[in-house]
Amino acid sequence: MRGFLISMVSAILLLIIISYGGIRYYAPKPVITSNIGNISQPTLAYLRFVEYSEQSSEQIFENFQNSMASGYLADQLGLRDDPFYEKFLAISRRARKQRAAIQWIKHNTGTMDVDLKAAFKQYAIESDVKKAIDNIVPCIQREQHGFRLKCSDVVVGQFNNRPLTLSMIHPLMTANEWQQFLSFLPGPMETAYKNYLRRFLYHSIHEKVVDHFNPVLDELEQMDHYQVAKRYIAVKYGMAHEGIYPTGRLSLDFPDTVLFNHFFAIKDRFLPVKHVQVQYSVFENMDMANMVHQKLREGEKLIDLAMQYAIHDYFVQTAYPHQLSGYGVDGMPSHPEKRPIIDNFLLDAARNNQLLPNPHPLDQGVLVAKLSDLKRQNLQLKYREYQFAVRRDLTLKVLSKKYRVDLEDALELINWQRICEESRTISLENRMEPM
Repeated sequence: MRGFLISMVSAILLLIIISYGGIRYYAPKPVITSNIGNISQPTLAYLRFVEYSEQSSEQIFENFQNSMASGYLADQLGLRDDPFYEKFLAISRRARKQRAAIQWIKHNTGTMDVDLKAAFKQYAIESDVKKAIDNIVPCIQREQHGFRLKCSDVVVGQFNNRPLTLSMIHPLMTANEWQQFLSFLPGPMETAYKNYLRRFLYHSIHEKVVDHFNPVLDELEQMDHYQVAKRYIAVKYGMAHEGIYPTGRLSLDFPDTVLFNHFFAIKDRFLPVKHVQVQYSVFENMDMANMVHQKLREGEKLIDLAMQYAIHDYFVQTAYPHQLSGYGVDGMPSHPEKRPIIDNFLLDAARNNQLLPNPHPLDQGVLVAKLSDLKRQNLQLKYREYQFAVRRDLTLKVLSKKYRVDLEDALELINWQRICEESRTISLENRMEPM
């Protein structure tokens, strides 16, 4: 009884000390607040390091604002109940951890190259792939024949001078990935195992990043949700195809008279392009391409800008005006697959009357183009033959406007506020120390 009383008194005293200043716990100070979640200073430092190292503070906060509004909007449209949500959330989380790990490696090596062999050695992860598979396959076969074995406990290497078991890699795989992995033949299993071992490396390095910045994990999870929301919203509002998220576009109903009138407003778009005068060049990155695009809008000449900024002399010559024939015109191939990628982009812009299309990313560089003197073939068009295309065009046009309105409404509803200036956050330079 006396021991119990002493314990009770000690507990009460400890509570008093904690409450009145002896020991205090300070929750991370928020940088952004909203009705759907906050972003704290440590989380901001983590995200700046991982995602936004090349962006200004204003760009970062604008990105957060749009991301949180997109997340709210997606939730209203049922994202969290979508059958593909958990899969894409896992992909988003995994991609973030990989980016964090790669940034950490680059920071500590001081180079832009990532040597994975050196990283495996530095973080004490050793695994001979063939030997690992030789241990895994018999276990799976025995388990299939009724032996009570736990194949996840099979030793596949070493981690920090201790046994590395499959059970340590297993949590980084989805249920489908795990079942598929167990069903592989040895050859495909080796390839899959290499990928999962690399995932384990990124996961281990990511834990170092988290220990360093100490972000709020719930806030990081929310940021992963926003990344999925952007994909979902892009498809819902017709800004992207289902390839980036398997959901349908929002449907809109229009009276027949509205569709018929829209046909007459855009029917020239359905006339094949006969030829068009084009100028184009390719620039190093999107920021430079946007700058050139803006200067074109202000009246500057593309050839002058190409001479200054084009990534290759070839794209200086293409900045001079020259004629481009449409599909099947003047002996040109009629199928897009037989035309160069840039020609297809230019002809698609011409078909849609886009004489100054937005910059377009290529495998290397970003394309900026200017079109003029557009000539179309003269054909008789009938509305009933283009009903689907007319409905699609009007739907995309209305959804584009609806998206901007809905996003503004979402920003208002979530009550997004930036409550802390960047100067009060912990800078990367002050926190990062070489390993």
